[in-house]
Amino acid sequence: MPGRVTFKAGAKAERIQKNLKNPARALKQIGVLMVAESQRAFKAQSFGTTKWEPRAPVNVFGIIADFHAGRRKPLARRFDRRPALRDTGRLMSSIAYEVKGDMVEVGTNLGYASVHQTGGEVESEPLTESVRRALSRWLKKGGDGPTRQALARPALEWVLNKKFHDKPVTARVPARPFVGITSATRKAVRRIIGNDIMEVGS
Repeated sequence: MPGRVTFKAGAKAERIQKNLKNPARALKQIGVLMVAESQRAFKAQSFGTTKWEPRAPVNVFGIIADFHAGRRKPLARRFDRRPALRDTGRLMSSIAYEVKGDMVEVGTNLGYASVHQTGGEVESEPLTESVRRALSRWLKKGGDGPTRQALARPALEWVLNKKFHDKPVTARVPARPFVGITSATRKAVRRIIGNDIMEVGS
């Protein structure tokens, strides 16, 4: 028609429009990459540019948990400063992604995850009478020599105070972030959007 210019989008432009309306494929790739990046943090003991703090020389809460579970002595790893957040591997393996419309969420449904992500106060298992007796017996076995008991005694004797009977003790843990958007994430997102949505280079 006179006075009107008609433009017909090519096949590539039409595909880009479809990709923009349904970005699920790109979001799934982003989710997979972010989960992998989070899981690598547990091995690298850092996330992005944030290096995780090591554990205390004596893992008091871990030792209490061991005796609460009925063990006669703490696990050897309770005296290892690294790796942090890798006691059972459950937290690392729980990280997953979910695509919701035009966004992707990455995280974990474990209740204790957020306090380790951002830092904060945590509670031990309750110091029941059986836990206190088992802990006391184990500490006495060490004597005064260079044993694990000797190392642990200054960090643990205070929890035997009667005021903690049948109660948990509390402490603050440092932030050890393992989920988020890093510079590597941003680069990956730009690449995925360019390849899968905008079809750059095709």
